[in-house]
Amino acid sequence: MQFFIKFFISLVFILGFIFFMVSHYDNKNNHYVGSDTCQGCHADYYQAWKHQTLHPRIFRPVETDEDIQGDFSQPNPVVTFKKDEIEFVIGNKWEQVYVRIIEGEYYPFPAKWLITTQKWAAFKVDTWHKTPMSTQCNGCHTTGFNPDTYEFVEFGVGCEACHGAGNLHSKHRQQQQGLCVACHHNTPIKQEDIVVSVKSSICGQCHSRGNQKKLDKDNLQVSFGFPVDYQVGEEISKNYQMVSAVPNKNTQHWWGLGLSKNRHQEFADFSVSKHGQSLQRLKENHDNSQGELVDECLECHSADYIFAKNDKPSLTTAKEGITCVVCHEPHGLDRQFPSLNRGVHSCSSCHAQTLVAKAAKIGKPHIPNLHQNVSCADCHMPYIIESGGAYPIRSHAFKIVPPIASKQFDMPNSCQNGGCHANKSVDWAIQVFDDYYPLFGKRLINAH
Repeated sequence: MQFFIKFFISLVFILGFIFFMVSHYDNKNNHYVGSDTCQGCHADYYQAWKHQTLHPRIFRPVETDEDIQGDFSQPNPVVTFKKDEIEFVIGNKWEQVYVRIIEGEYYPFPAKWLITTQKWAAFKVDTWHKTPMSTQCNGCHTTGFNPDTYEFVEFGVGCEACHGAGNLHSKHRQQQQGLCVACHHNTPIKQEDIVVSVKSSICGQCHSRGNQKKLDKDNLQVSFGFPVDYQVGEEISKNYQMVSAVPNKNTQHWWGLGLSKNRHQEFADFSVSKHGQSLQRLKENHDNSQGELVDECLECHSADYIFAKNDKPSLTTAKEGITCVVCHEPHGLDRQFPSLNRGVHSCSSCHAQTLVAKAAKIGKPHIPNLHQNVSCADCHMPYIIESGGAYPIRSHAFKIVPPIASKQFDMPNSCQNGGCHANKSVDWAIQVFDDYYPLFGKRLINAH
């Protein structure tokens, strides 16, 4: 009996030593494990992400004909390839790009399908062979991308794209279950082994346009179309140069009004918006007209405060203003479980009282139309970003685009986007807008 007791004690000691060494090794070599690993413990989040968001389908191998939305029966000279030559697809909402592998690299075909308008369009006809996706696309369209080897762990935007490599988190979770719990039942789950952050930069690593240069293994400079040294939960490195607007001039990516014209630029618009600067503006510009400055003001000005379950931050300790996740539930839980509406704030949550006070002051409603006929986003987040051959994406600068901007910059405006007043002339819209909001349009235009 004593032999078996000593043997068991020795076995436990050996297993404990191995566990310590493996854990120590893993702490230095955390790696990606793929979203399927997360499903076991986070089933609700996984199912919502998988079926209610576009992220897992943003880049994927072709498995069935239904994955390809392009109409190959529609004749078009730009379509120089056959449907059965397509190996991968990018996108499934506004437009779809088709991809094949040539000598180990992913390249796009020179035509894309515009889902919004149901038409074919030329795509990088002269430059497709100079557009290797490993340096131009895959950092944002895959998870666990390695800029040194160009390899990645998972197609699409998976859990670890926003939460960081999950090997340690998975290992520690397993220690709380199964055999290890016999000796380690009092060991708490380590929260530092996974990133849970409300920072907008997590979305901004992909919802931005720019480039970053990096030396490869042969000491040659390579230009990447995405941040290559981004650490989840941190700010985006200044080494990543985002495209910027040219004042009073329309460019490929920007309207002359200084708002984004092209998709994947939401982070740039949001960063300079009042929402993105809400915490800073609260501290610097508060004038007591809405009451005394207290910690509870953070309920509308700080994502840290909004999402903190316990130990709410104070005006001194809060770090983030309004960030993307205040309005966007990133996992799709609000669509998977509509009745719960988890974590999503509506505009009225913070702006209702202010709008009522302002309407009383000026003696007329905030908008001339009935509230049930128009949403806040229709005017403050107009459809001015082109994709799929139309303007189906909203601005994230939270600025009214007055009708006069359509004349000056040939761009869509807040009054005539999305079907509202589309049957009226721009001159009519300018007159009506100026009558209801005197000087607003001219003041906004002159500011740019």
